[in-house]
Amino acid sequence: MNLFNNATVLLTGADGDIGQAFIDELLNQNVHKIYITGLNIDKLSLLASHHSETLFPFILDVTNTNHIKEFCSAHKDINILINNAGIELKSDFLNIKAYEYAQLEMNVNYLGVVNLTNELLPVLKLNFNAAIINILSVASLCVIKRLSTYCASKTATHIFTQSIREDLALYGIKVFGIYPGYVDSNMSSDVNYDKISPSELVQNICNDINLNKFNVFPDPMSVEFANSNKLNMDYVS
Repeated sequence: MNLFNNATVLLTGADGDIGQAFIDELLNQNVHKIYITGLNIDKLSLLASHHSETLFPFILDVTNTNHIKEFCSAHKDINILINNAGIELKSDFLNIKAYEYAQLEMNVNYLGVVNLTNELLPVLKLNFNAAIINILSVASLCVIKRLSTYCASKTATHIFTQSIREDLALYGIKVFGIYPGYVDSNMSSDVNYDKISPSELVQNICNDINLNKFNVFPDPMSVEFANSNKLNMDYVS
């Protein structure tokens, strides 16, 4: 199975390192169209100029409800949503700016994902071979004290991901959770650890998705978390 073959994709955070790697791999996977979105329209436009028949750049601030509503109402052909936009402010909870940092990380990494997913859901329900791919982190499943506000936002999105999977299966919409470790990107430039390249990471993600793996651990560090008991949520009615 190739989920991406001839698909129309909405990719958030396309102007970041992982986002750009996603563009290259999705083109290799023979997608029909990618809406590449982010905040840096100059970078997005430059990326699109090399594949103008496939890549369509838009500013999309995932914390801006009006941006989300306008975009989703204007684009009815999307069948794959990749929630890739993210921010990491490198803060623990005992920090005078912890509230400010936690609020921004929650708005981008969690609330933006919830909002965009729900606004796009009517479109996904109408289109064939629909899927939602949430780029999470091993930080969704553990506490990294120096990144604890970030961990909280990713854990919230992990719960969201696991919660909606069963519900959306009723509509034929697949929900994938991606749990990478450290990636050799600007976000992790201060980390002295073996890191996977963005291109290898994204190749592994797409390969596992095409194998119908709903929880994806795409690098050696993340594989250590593949049997985490936090992947299985307890449901209370």
